Amino acid sequence: MTVHYDNRLYRVAFTLGVLALTGMLIAPYMALVYADVEKEMELAQKIFYFHVPSAFAMYAGFFFVFVFSILYLLRRNPLWDIWASCSAEVGLLFCTVVLLSGSLWAKPIWGAWWVWDPQLTLVLVLWLIFVAYLMLLSYAENPLQSAKFRAVLGIFGFLDAPLIHYSVELWRAHHPKIVRAEEIALPPDMLYAWLFCSVTFLVLFGAILTKRVSVERARHELAALKAEIQDLEVLST
Repeated sequence: MTVHYDNRLYRVAFTLGVLALTGMLIAPYMALVYADVEKEMELAQKIFYFHVPSAFAMYAGFFFVFVFSILYLLRRNPLWDIWASCSAEVGLLFCTVVLLSGSLWAKPIWGAWWVWDPQLTLVLVLWLIFVAYLMLLSYAENPLQSAKFRAVLGIFGFLDAPLIHYSVELWRAHHPKIVRAEEIALPPDMLYAWLFCSVTFLVLFGAILTKRVSVERARHELAALKAEIQDLEVLST
């Protein structure tokens, strides 16, 4: 089945990109200047405004992998494989940001760049799963077989996400416990800064994902056109 390029997706990516760029220019001000310094963790707490929104974007990316992988296995439409693989790439990008920002936060608070905390370890496992996913995408010789293997891996890989989220309640951990929406008690300045950064990172996620899918669909369309031209040349000789 041929994947047809859709210019509307490019326009969506451009619009989200403009919004994300605007938000990313304002986010440092909201986190570093507008929000007050937290009394216990002091300046180290500022990483919270980038670490947690990155985690939201990470979860969104791997959830999309889960959904589009199921759709691909049900319908075998290469479009769903494109969405799943691009979601894995973007999810892995934000997963890397989560690991790095978490280490920066851990050093002044826990006195170490890394501890084998259940939640941190499960995030690392998730990162390794989707590194393997992308390795299958890059090095598999049979594209159809690779797509099926990756779909299964993407579905099972996402099952690690709920464990990450609830690991602090299931096991003793260094990481702070989950704060539910009704329990959030941040001062207004911190709350607004956190909400702004969270929305900005989700918009950035959407911008990167739609741009990546737009490029990948164009690449598939170009490959299909080249194949058609080669077939015509063979028939004409």
